[in-house]
Amino acid sequence: MRKKASKISRKKTFLLTQMLIIGIISGAFLLTGKDAGTEKDFFPVSVWYAGGKARAPMLEKFVPEKRDVWRKDLLQIKKLGFNTVRCWVEWTSNEEQEGNYDFRTLEAVADLAGEVGLKLIVQVYIDSAPEWVGRKFSDAKFVASNGLPVDSQSSPGFCFDHPGVREKILQFFSAAAKVVADKPAFYGWDLWSEPHIINWAEIYYLGNAEYLQFCYCPNTMARFRDWLREKYGSLDRLNEIWYRTFQEWEEVEPPRFGTILTYTDYIDWKEFISDKLAEDLRMKANAVRKVVPNGVVTSHSALPGLFSRPNWNGTPDDRKMAASVDFYGVSIYPKHAWTIEPWSVFFRSSGHDFARSMNWKNGGFYIGELQAGYGVFGMKLSLPVVGLDLRDWMWTAVGYGARAVNIYAYYPMSSGYESGGYGLIELDGKVTDRAIEAGKVARTITNNMDYFLNSTPPEPEIAILYNPLSHMVGGQQQFTGEGQPIGYNNLSESLQGTHRAFFEKNIRVDFLHIADLASDRAKGYKLLIAPYPVMMTKNNIQDLIGYVEEGGKLVAEARAGWNDERGFSSDIIPGGGLHEIFGCRETHVWPLQKPSELIVKISHKTMPFLHAGEKLDTLFFEEGFQLIDERSQVLAQFKNGDPAIVYSTYGKGEAVIVGSFIGSAYHHFQNPNNAKFFTGLAQWLGVSNPVDVVSSEDDVLVEARILEGDSYTILFGFNRGKKGTKAKFALSLPGQDWVARNMEKDAVIPLAFKDNKVLMEKELEPQEVWVVLIEQE
Repeated sequence: MRKKASKISRKKTFLLTQMLIIGIISGAFLLTGKDAGTEKDFFPVSVWYAGGKARAPMLEKFVPEKRDVWRKDLLQIKKLGFNTVRCWVEWTSNEEQEGNYDFRTLEAVADLAGEVGLKLIVQVYIDSAPEWVGRKFSDAKFVASNGLPVDSQSSPGFCFDHPGVREKILQFFSAAAKVVADKPAFYGWDLWSEPHIINWAEIYYLGNAEYLQFCYCPNTMARFRDWLREKYGSLDRLNEIWYRTFQEWEEVEPPRFGTILTYTDYIDWKEFISDKLAEDLRMKANAVRKVVPNGVVTSHSALPGLFSRPNWNGTPDDRKMAASVDFYGVSIYPKHAWTIEPWSVFFRSSGHDFARSMNWKNGGFYIGELQAGYGVFGMKLSLPVVGLDLRDWMWTAVGYGARAVNIYAYYPMSSGYESGGYGLIELDGKVTDRAIEAGKVARTITNNMDYFLNSTPPEPEIAILYNPLSHMVGGQQQFTGEGQPIGYNNLSESLQGTHRAFFEKNIRVDFLHIADLASDRAKGYKLLIAPYPVMMTKNNIQDLIGYVEEGGKLVAEARAGWNDERGFSSDIIPGGGLHEIFGCRETHVWPLQKPSELIVKISHKTMPFLHAGEKLDTLFFEEGFQLIDERSQVLAQFKNGDPAIVYSTYGKGEAVIVGSFIGSAYHHFQNPNNAKFFTGLAQWLGVSNPVDVVSSEDDVLVEARILEGDSYTILFGFNRGKKGTKAKFALSLPGQDWVARNMEKDAVIPLAFKDNKVLMEKELEPQEVWVVLIEQE
């Protein structure tokens, strides 16, 4: 149940703010983790700063003379408008000698944060290791798939699966927790920045880094065997599934290359890696919770999992990781050095929706790192980051349901291949325009924290199914439909294109992880869309069949259920029994050397925006169908006349299958008819939209997001175009007892009322953000 943002609590917040301003209770504002409880009752808006100018994960050693310098920095952070500082600890620096912990820098920053009225989040780094670890545990090196060990150069450290290394790492977490347990400023943790098996190291000297996998040390292989025992129960069963003839469990190793035989071993290995990462995170969380039970515990990925693949080295599954912590987060770098152009609004929107969706049980997500300054990688430089960027990026995160924004970093990187980049201010301390603008946003969030904490995005009625198993077709022998190697990401492009079609019409959608397909959450959607559904477990297929049978609506792209979880092809495609709900079966597949098209045959209720003769783009290949049920109906055909889109009923529900990848095609080519197919589904099912927006300029996209609280709504209006426009917003709020104010300027906004809608309008300049509170009088 959402908390009510009562007038009493708002008044209390206001009074506390005023008292802070005049300096009466600057210390009382800060609750220790022990006192704060686990209510997630604070909205951190922070900058990364650990004392001085050392770049993360490096640390400056504390000496008393630095206290005044660091206090000055923290006072400036507070003055800008931030309510939290995010510092870090790092194994190499903080335990140079075994058991001799030096957390003086952490203690100093924690104490100073408390003095100036900032809360503290602690980032923990163990991706580098002190030299004594290698001397003590000479058998703890990471081992590549080619059998060669990795000699650590501080980074990447040593394998967490080694019992001795694991014990020392968890002791390090516990020791850090003891330091902050009674610090008034302490609020919470980020226990793992951008989790992978190996971080911060490109191991080129061992061979082609693109194809090296980790870790093949004896300890990880032993842990993998335990995982296999749990999954299969016996060695005989494993031999049957893997098509092997092992005599002893000790013979079992993860695969190092692909063969023409089964690749179930490779699927198991990658599933194990994602399970292991989540379990490793859970162990770290337990280590600090034993000392500080109530500090908020988080971690964050390098980028939303929507854009990654399991076969990339040690890639986490965001849904699994979210289950190990209070909030799982993400790094957002729209102008990273590796970008030729900044991330598009479509890319950012799908990434934020994905992060939100994977954290649905947590009630929000964290922005673990938000880019503060221009990107640098050697001689590669990004476009400048300006104040408008930070305003856009911060409010976008909040509008999508983030529960923290952590800006990386306060000072630019002082050393390394990112030297000079990613800073909010200049290295000499000069405050920038972007720092001022980011601070204004932070102050608005802090002054209205009760509203933001007690409101959430509306529950979407449509979900896009995220099934990471679909990445695995072919195992290690992975190529796309166009013959491209494993670096390409067909599933991600299909998901992005489908999401974009809805985004452009301000229709809210979730991403539903396939692990949640059997949950009550899945049953609550009016529509499930399954892009690129080429590989699914038998159980997941039965869940989909049950969803339709009970009245759900399902739309799937080509070759649904082609392969099962072992990599075995179904006898009939759509596979696993899906042919029964779609009322058709595959007759043939034509590979496409270039995009082609399908042609709408008839008007139909499922496609209200499309008419006979209109064309949609197709991509990768075209799958022809044969109808097998009188309930089935051909809605569209390919150029050769073969059925391309088939509609059918099944049980209480309805299903549509498309014999190509029209979501990916829309991602690449933006044929409006592809988008009309998807948005027409929302029209067909009467999907409600709590806010509509109209732009006066046809070529200017205005995005409207809302957060809903008890008797109030927060509207976020974003001009996503390159020129100004007048935006007209209509919110579905019954009655006429509503008032509105600009949350940043605290100015009253005039409203109009019509047909149980609240109407307002605003001239929006390019990249402008408008944040409005609408509440009942």
